[in-house]
Amino acid sequence: MDEATKQVTKEYTGESRFRPIYILIAAIVIVVIGVAAGIWIKRRNDRKTYAAYDVIKTKQLPFTSVNGTLPIRDGVMRYARDGAEAVNQDGESLWNVSYNMANPVADTCGRYAAIGDAGGVSLYIMDGSGAFSNVTTDHPIVRVAIAANGETAVLMDDGKDDYISIYHTDGKRVVDMNTVTTVNGFPLDLALSEDGTKLVVTFAYFEDDNIRSRVVFYNFGGVGRSYYDGLVGKAESVKTEHADNLFADVEFVTNDRVAVFGDKSLLLYEMDEIPNLEAKEIEYTGTLRRFSFSSKYIGLLSERRDSGRIQYAVTLYDTTGKQIDTRMMDNYYGGFRIDGGDVLLYSDVALYIFRIKGNDKYKSSVSRAVTYCFSTDQDNSFALISDNQFNRIRLIGGN
Repeated sequence: MDEATKQVTKEYTGESRFRPIYILIAAIVIVVIGVAAGIWIKRRNDRKTYAAYDVIKTKQLPFTSVNGTLPIRDGVMRYARDGAEAVNQDGESLWNVSYNMANPVADTCGRYAAIGDAGGVSLYIMDGSGAFSNVTTDHPIVRVAIAANGETAVLMDDGKDDYISIYHTDGKRVVDMNTVTTVNGFPLDLALSEDGTKLVVTFAYFEDDNIRSRVVFYNFGGVGRSYYDGLVGKAESVKTEHADNLFADVEFVTNDRVAVFGDKSLLLYEMDEIPNLEAKEIEYTGTLRRFSFSSKYIGLLSERRDSGRIQYAVTLYDTTGKQIDTRMMDNYYGGFRIDGGDVLLYSDVALYIFRIKGNDKYKSSVSRAVTYCFSTDQDNSFALISDNQFNRIRLIGGN
């Protein structure tokens, strides 16, 4: 083989050796460009305010008249006097149950739901798979609260005394107590922790001819067994900034954080096992109209009057009580929910969605009155419920 042939052979072999490297580099560049473009598009969409929406699915729902709608895992539960049904993000039925109640009251947590007949003795506990337990309580039901494991607390009143019972999902009663009106007062509301071991009850009582509030904490887990009736703490509303503050609503926003909503302020308690009775107090500006919460945020919708002008404000806090966002509005929205990183406000005529600590996502009119709204697992897609119609929408347009 002459020198010319050797040189050609060498050049050819070298080109074959380095071609895969060029291909690899080009592929990496393409991937990097694609990732960067995807990030840019996502960031742009995360700041985008949409102008309209497309209805991508419509479905008729049962019950033309409902008593309430509550969130469950992957969808919502609608309950009425003659039954309840849970639907997913596409409006498809997950489960349903038939009953006959004069005045149903309900609560949900995760995939579990409890429905009781206020003034009656019928209680249904649903496990999210279609199975349920039907319990007949010993006394007329006032309120119900359910935990993420299906433990269900029931507040009852027989006209003379008040009682609280806790039931397993199979209907077995595991806690039964008289709240003793002469000691604690008249019970107003109750809440169960996510694990079902902790119970908080708000009471009203009279002191010096004035109405007062009391918050009572129970623990039925290992720690609580060392305390009589599991009672691990009491907090008196007279210790807040407002002696006449009536606290009528209580919620576990996390398994260890309790929010108690009053007429004039919100109290936040830490309750790992035993409550820290030194609460964080948040005074309202204006009149509280509605509240909402998630595992990360607590939201207050209040009405404010200044020189005859009425405005509405949504103020958001983290679960420690630190204020993180506020929005002023000229119009009132009867529906108010915190859903993931968004705040959803809706009414008969309008829908307003804004990003927490971000800009508006959508603010405009709707073609049908919205009675409930929740986000789906697809970007910029929401479910709107209007009476007995389910609409899944996708936000479009805007900039």
